[in-house]
Amino acid sequence: MCIAAPAHVVEINREENWLYADFGGARQQAKLDLLPEVEIGDYVLIHAGYAIEKLTEEAAKESLEAWDELLEILEEEDREMEKARMESGIQ
Repeated sequence: MCIAAPAHVVEINREENWLYADFGGARQQAKLDLLPEVEIGDYVLIHAGYAIEKLTEEAAKESLEAWDELLEILEEEDREMEKARMESGIQ
């Protein structure tokens, strides 16, 4: 199963057919073979080293908001599990 998060295109090298995209501060390189029309500032999904889908800014922002919510929930669960582990004396 693949779960993709939107990435913001920050650099393009058309001669070598790749882009760099930002995932919340982490940069990833991807090939442009499937999306040659991508421009700096676009949002894309990346899978297996290829930009596979271009997203509208609205769709990207909605997806990023959902990712933020999910990460908050997971962080809260981690805190609760750590608290329960500490209270039970399990290491």
